[in-house]
This record gives sequence, structure tokens and C-alpha cells, in this order.
Amino acid sequence: MPFFDFHCHPGLKPTFANQVAAPSPWDFISARLDFLDMKIGINRVFNEVLNSQCNLTQLYGGKVKLFGIALHSPEANMARGLLDKGPVERDRIEYINHNRLMLIEDGNHYFEFLNDDLQRLQTPAPPQLQGAKLKVIQTAADFNEADAQTIHAFLIIEGLHCFFDNQTAPDAKQVFRNNFEDFTDNNTILAMNVCHLQQNQFCNHAFGIQFINPTYFYPAGNGITNWGKEMIDRMIQKNILVDIKHMSLWSRWQLYSHLQDAALPNKFIAPIICTHAGLTGLSIRDRVKYLYQRPVDKGNVYEVQYLKPKSPYLRDITGISQRVQSIYFNCSSINLYDEDIENILLSDGLIGLSFDQRILGFADESVERSVVMPHDVEYISKQEANFFLGPNPSGLPLQTNPNAIWTLEDFEDLEPVLDTIVHPLFFLNQVLHILTVAKRHPAIGVQKALTKICLGTDYDGLINALDNCKDVERLEVFKQLTISEMPGLLRRANLANEGIDVTKFMNDIFYNNGKNFIMNRLQAIGR
Repeated sequence: MPFFDFHCHPGLKPTFANQVAAPSPWDFISARLDFLDMKIGINRVFNEVLNSQCNLTQLYGGKVKLFGIALHSPEANMARGLLDKGPVERDRIEYINHNRLMLIEDGNHYFEFLNDDLQRLQTPAPPQLQGAKLKVIQTAADFNEADAQTIHAFLIIEGLHCFFDNQTAPDAKQVFRNNFEDFTDNNTILAMNVCHLQQNQFCNHAFGIQFINPTYFYPAGNGITNWGKEMIDRMIQKNILVDIKHMSLWSRWQLYSHLQDAALPNKFIAPIICTHAGLTGLSIRDRVKYLYQRPVDKGNVYEVQYLKPKSPYLRDITGISQRVQSIYFNCSSINLYDEDIENILLSDGLIGLSFDQRILGFADESVERSVVMPHDVEYISKQEANFFLGPNPSGLPLQTNPNAIWTLEDFEDLEPVLDTIVHPLFFLNQVLHILTVAKRHPAIGVQKALTKICLGTDYDGLINALDNCKDVERLEVFKQLTISEMPGLLRRANLANEGIDVTKFMNDIFYNNGKNFIMNRLQAIGR
């Protein structure tokens, strides 16, 4: 069976290269360090995040039939953070060009980069692929499932900032509007993220996991701005879905109220989606239940550190993971709370699950296993602190129950050699939690949730991918692992009596759910 991916970036990494000799989106990028006229691997430094995970050749070879191209203009502070790295600043890393990063850092070329990203994807496939091609679909009729030579894609814009030109120009706002209207008139855009990783003019963002200086990405806003509401309304008018990934919790909460149908309870004027999600495993009311230390005042933000709560579904498990005692969640608010899941499912939306191991709850590999308690760090805007942390952040209680969290002793049962076995369980933990949230809600139920989960890998989005599924060509093996483990996990999660055909469900997650959602959506909007 083929595969579906709600969110990946086959054209992003060429954006950072010298454009005179930039790689094609069909080319594999293996980042190398230029040292004494030799090219040496740098994976131990960057953990393979710079290597290709979903170039078009990989998507073709991995039998991905339909996927969401996340068109994205790298933000200025992303370039600034990369330039802070010594090898990058000295122009020593292949495919990361110093002058190109300086242009990105300028922050006044976002719309140019957006068009470049789309144009780059029109590059023909190399001759050795014998007729392979990419087709960006505009209508449901454009999708030909039987065409074995074609990989089909739909468009997603990751961040409204992508429509800016010179942001300091007197007419910057009008140029932005013109760019937005022209681009969305000329292309079928399925969805957009209102914000991304850097402070913007539309809504506050959630802090994103970084391997570069976190201060460049502090969220400093307060919910959705008036301009943000205007743009969300315009998106809905143009049948463009709102992708809630990267929005702060308060921004998401405002959005749900904004999109609810006032005449009908639990109804929305448009589906809500999250294309590359992880889960906190918590209700919003428990958002500060697992504090590692009390929030630290950093000026415009509070630094919040969370312990990693154990999954209630995957304790003392057997099978491929017989030496693994527990699986965990990442409590950071970039991930979805139970109420986020409920709103997405009630709106007939779709959740794409990220393949970033940190988002899924696995301890970052930089953690010294014998020294540091596994934990996650994020930053909360001072302007949203009262909503998120309450009136007295310094007085919040700390989590003290060692049986509820990932402790140092757990690392003894999770040797690095087992990491590739464990990662499918972190993925399946997310699936089990969505089903459990749906089961508890009287207006949703498990059967509906079975059709609302898909893959949203975020491959080539500078992610630390699951160790046994580092790129899209390994999806088939990964899927078979999930099929073999799922029956036992359903029993432990009290979901075995819900009428779930495991093989069908996994095939739906890996392909059918996403394909059906996209086709139904295009037909519903007359495309």
C-alpha cells in the first residue's frame, strides 16, 4: 500500500545553499564539513538533521502517493542562529552558504523565498528515475492514484510571514495583502500556519524545540492580534484551513471560539487541523502538573521546565520492547492538550503525527544519561503568563512523585542500542492517547477518531527523526512494526473491545485517512 504525509519539506534544505549550485529537490543532501580540503561527516554534531529525509527521489522510492508540501520561507532568526555556529559562520558546511544565510537574516525576502521554494519543485526528475514526476494537484480530479510514476502533492504555507517583502517599507502591509491574494488566487492552498517559530504580527507562537540559540525564538505576544483575526477570516473565506501547529495555547483557545458555529454546540465553520503534531498527554487544566522547577523569570518570558510523565498505556510492556518499562510524553505547549484533540475531532479535522522524536516525548539525545534528569524546556510569554501559569508562577508546586515521571533509573533499561526499538512505541503512544480522548467524549467516540489520524512527519524540517525511520523510504518497515505491536497495546489501553481491525487501522493512518480527507476537502470546496 502507498503512503500519505500531511507535512514535509522536500524543497527546504536547498534554500540554505548557494543558489548558483543549489541541489535539486530530487538530490540527496548529506551535509559534510570542509576541513583541511577534506569533506568529513558532521552527523555527530547535528544528529543528521541536515541530511535529506524526504527529497523527491526518497518520496518516490518510499511509495508516498500523496503528501503536503510545506512551503516555507526560513525566518531571519533561523539564519542568525545558524550563523552563530562556528562551522557555518566560517562557511565550512556543504549546502549551507554563508552569504545565503545573510540574505535570509535580512528578513525582507520572504515572498521571494516562497516563490523560489515552489519553483524549485518544478525541477524535472533525473533520467535514472525513468519518467518519475511530481504533480501539484489543484483539484480532486488531478489525483490519479493508479499512476505509479507520479507523486502527487498539495500545498501548505508554513507561516503567514511568507507573504512579506520589505517589512520596513511604508506600504509593507498592502504589499503583503497583494502577495497573499495573488498567490492564493493562482494556487490551491489547502492550509496555512498563522505563525511559525519567530515572533510575528499575527498571533503569539509556542516555543519550538531548537538546536540553536533559544533566545531568538522567545514568544512575546498575547494571543491572536486584530490583523491575525482578519487574516484567519480571509483564509476561511478562501477555503484555506487553519493549521494550529506552532500557535500558543492561548492563541489556539481564541481560535476555537472564533471558529465555533454560534448556532450549534460542538460545531465549527471549518475543519481544524494540526499537520505535524505531538501530544502533551494532559488536559489543559494539568498543564503545569509536571514542573521540574518553578518558572524562572527571564525578562519578557518565563522559562518552564517539565518532567516527562509516564504514559498510562505502555507500562511494563512486552514484545519488541520487553526491556522497556515505560513510554513518556513531552508536556511542552507546542504539543496538543486533550481539549485541542477534542476540538480538532469535533470540527471533522485531521491530526498528522510528527516523526520528531523530541516532540513525541523521547529524551533528547544530548541528555547525559547518568547525570541529568530527562526534562523539556519551553518559554511562556509574560503577556500570556497569567493564563498559562496563573497569578503566582513562583509559587507553583513541583512534581515529586518519581513513579509518575521518567527518572534516571529508567535510563538503565533504555540503553542507546534499544532506541530504535523504542521509537515506534512513542509513536503508538500518541495514537492510543487520541483514541482514549475520543472514547471519553460523548460526542466523538473511538470509531470517529480512527479516521482522523495520519502521518505528518515534518521530514526535512530540521527535525531529529525517529531512529528507525530516519527518512521516508523506511515507512513500510516502520508500519509493520506498529502492526505487530498494536494488538497488545490496545488491550493495555482498554481499547481492545472497540472493534478495531489493527491492519486496516494502520493502513488508514499511513495512507487512507489523509488521502480521504484531502479528496473530500477539495470536493467540498468545489475543487
